[in-house]
Amino acid sequence: MTLTDLMPRRFSFLWEREQPVRKHRAVDEVDRLKRHLHGAQLLINGLHLQLDDQDHEHEQIIARIDERYTATIRELEDRIAELENRLNVGVLAEAAAAQTQEIPIVPIPVALHQAPFATTNPGRGTPSWAVRDETSGVS
Repeated sequence: MTLTDLMPRRFSFLWEREQPVRKHRAVDEVDRLKRHLHGAQLLINGLHLQLDDQDHEHEQIIARIDERYTATIRELEDRIAELENRLNVGVLAEAAAAQTQEIPIVPIPVALHQAPFATTNPGRGTPSWAVRDETSGVS
């Protein structure tokens, strides 16, 4: 109890009090709730910082994945271009080999059996190394 509690009601205007002092101490409860609010705000700010850090790390990971994806796509496009080039070269080579080349027809003035290189006894003719070549002078 305080002195003001013992005084009659009419003197209370001197201290500008309209209500008597409360016994359940609501002021302490308000301070406790303010401390809880302050702690909760600190916790929320810390969680926002963690979330920002995770967002930043996530963006970096996505950037690395995009770089790898782009490099892979470029490599595959280069391989496709190389394979297309090989295929085109192969197709052109096969087309060139498949084209028929015309052999010029030379009219032979003599009958085939009368040609100088014709023989009537194949396999028993004189071998070419045994024939004297008069143009070179070697025997």
